[in-house]
Amino acid sequence: MKHVINYAAYPTQGIEVSRANFAQYVKTHINYLTAAQNPAFGSIISETTTLYDTLFGVISSREQNLNERLSLTQNVQAIKKEFNAKIDELEEVIVYKFHKNSAVYNEIFPHGVTPYKTAALSETIIKMKLAESLAEKYSGMITDTYSIAFKDVRQKFETEVLSQSIANGEVKNVIPDYKAKCLEMDKQLLKNICTIILQNVDNPSTVVAFFDEHLIFPKKNKKVNEQAYVLKVGANTNQAANFSFTSEDLLLITNTGSIPLYYYGASTTDAPKPSTVYEIVPDQKIEITTASIGAPTHKYIIFVNKDLTIEGEVEIAQL
Repeated sequence: MKHVINYAAYPTQGIEVSRANFAQYVKTHINYLTAAQNPAFGSIISETTTLYDTLFGVISSREQNLNERLSLTQNVQAIKKEFNAKIDELEEVIVYKFHKNSAVYNEIFPHGVTPYKTAALSETIIKMKLAESLAEKYSGMITDTYSIAFKDVRQKFETEVLSQSIANGEVKNVIPDYKAKCLEMDKQLLKNICTIILQNVDNPSTVVAFFDEHLIFPKKNKKVNEQAYVLKVGANTNQAANFSFTSEDLLLITNTGSIPLYYYGASTTDAPKPSTVYEIVPDQKIEITTASIGAPTHKYIIFVNKDLTIEGEVEIAQL
């Protein structure tokens, strides 16, 4: 038992991640707790939601904005239509193999196909994962065609959401006492984990189903033992970061200075500043794809300091 203290730790402490991804991580966790419909989770759902609102803004407002923005895109509509078609196909094969009033049918479609098809966009990924896992569970009877199809459509949906930087656009730039509030959230997440385990003592590994860890923990191809690149940006100057990247890289940018900075992609270090630049405020962390700033054509990321007297600073890490 000498290593038991290793389990009594805050789950995300020390993780370097953008505020947008942390917000999405917590919101998805709340969605999973809610979807479980376990009365024992009522208090932790309420507590986590309150902390979330303090950190990132009221959930209902964020979700409304998310739904409005996503619903306007043709890609999302096409993916939802594809998912709905796959749900119809799954229902057909389940009825054929097990009959409509069977235990298997009632497990997968306790309320028919409607909940899958009409889920709010903020709940869509959960429904996609549920369909995928259930199709995989019975793949021995219906083949793995359906689980593979659901995985494909889910990944396309997740990619579409991330490509639009939906979460990033909804997270407040200035969050007073952000680090202290993050610690309170970490305490809450530890409490949530304990509560979930207590409700699943016979199967404690169930806890992993309540978190999308890929949102905040290092990716499989993450570079290790590399120091973040630090760039000083003099007052009233533009400064290019002196490091190379490919069109497939993901960057974590942190404003470690005391003033707002702005950035853009460029093909040369002396390229004129475009009309649109992106702001990053003090203590803010953001994740961006290099493709979003024009790589591979744009080989440089340039930072702009508009302050006339104060030097700025950013740290850049390749994920």
